[in-house]
This record gives sequence, C-alpha cells and structure tokens, in this order.
Amino acid sequence: MRMSEYHEYRLHLRRLAGGSGELSSEDYELPPLEVAPPPQFGGPAGVWTPEHLFVASVAACLMTTFQAVASMSQLDILDYADDPTGRLVKSEDRRYRFDLVVLRPRVVVDSETKAERARRLLEKAKEACLVSRSVSARVVVEPTIEVISRQPPT
Repeated sequence: MRMSEYHEYRLHLRRLAGGSGELSSEDYELPPLEVAPPPQFGGPAGVWTPEHLFVASVAACLMTTFQAVASMSQLDILDYADDPTGRLVKSEDRRYRFDLVVLRPRVVVDSETKAERARRLLEKAKEACLVSRSVSARVVVEPTIEVISRQPPT
C-alpha cells in the first residue's frame, strides 16, 4: 500500500512512582496527563487509564468528524454530547480486548429539517471516523437528535 500523505503523532511516556505514567507531547504543547492501569487491574483510583483513553478516542473522533462534516454541509448544531461505553472482555485465550464501543451522541438542532440532515451527517461521520476504522472492536452509534425551537424574544 502506497501512502501519499501521512501524519505522525509523537508522545513521550515516562514512568512515575507507584506504577502510573505521565504522557506528554511537545509537538502540540499538550499538558501532561497521568495514566495508570484501572483499579480492577491494580491501578490507583482517580487516574485516566488506557481503557478510558481508548473509548474517549473513538468518541472524540466521531464528534470531531461530525463537526467537520456538519460545517462543510453548513449545518448549524446547537449542542453535541455523548455518553460512550466500551466493553472489555476476556477471550478464551485469557487475554483482554475491547469487542464493543457504543457511542450515544445527542445532537441538538433548531428545526425538524435540520434533524434529518444531522442524522444523515452522523452516519457519514461514522463511516469517515479514522479511529473507528482503525480498531477491531465493533463501533455502534445510537444517536438522539433533539430539536429545540428558537423562539424570538417577546
């Protein structure tokens, strides 16, 4: 496969005391992010885990892809929120893997006409999302489109 365009995302990870680590990236001047195993695998509470970051990556990719598709289509979105869930399973080979990520985007628009467009554009975004296309877990999108009419002030 020949790649005509590519992007690299460089990170730095260093171990901290107690078994957690700190992610950083000078490329984008990102703030450090502490990461550790989840408590059920011996990690401390209150620290982002690779499992959380995996699910967050899938959800954030859908959101940002949808925003780009909506913008290109000149669809004004009033709000977007999601409550994603990832399911980690232990396979017969006794190794863990994500087999399912469920995204529940809630998109708010101001008319029924825009609601149908938002639904179609979410489907386009799901097909275009590079993170979803890069993982082996099944990604399911269960959207809710809400219409809030903008009433002129009286």
